[in-house]
Amino acid sequence: MVFKTNKVKFFQLRLKKITSKNLIKISKKIKKIARKNKVKFLINDKPLIAKKIGADGCHIGQKDMNYKKSRKILGKNKIIGITCHNSKNLALKAKRVKANYIAFGSFFKSSTKKSPFKANLATLQLAGLMIPTIKKFYRMGQIL
Repeated sequence: MVFKTNKVKFFQLRLKKITSKNLIKISKKIKKIARKNKVKFLINDKPLIAKKIGADGCHIGQKDMNYKKSRKILGKNKIIGITCHNSKNLALKAKRVKANYIAFGSFFKSSTKKSPFKANLATLQLAGLMIPTIKKFYRMGQIL
């Protein structure tokens, strides 16, 4: 498994079309593997499930629960990342609320995730100059 390579530091589980019951079941199994391999485990879109299973945090999109509610659920020590698409305004908003990381994209065409937003290297360069205080700055590739 890729976790054993020591090259993966964070893993975001992104399963959109699944019941909460099945998401919890799968999440618990993956969390166990992630912890064994010292990989931070994040749940996509669902802070309540992230809290329930004891994940390291969650990733929220612009149409998901807002940051303030997510932080209240997860507490101050959990990781919360925010999707910013290709927008410097969304990135600045994420900075203001003190997100742990921001994600831009999409950068490439995907048959699994349709997105009207296209980011590019200039987006990352601008964000890198604008947001030096965000703890972790990732361009997250999502395969699921």
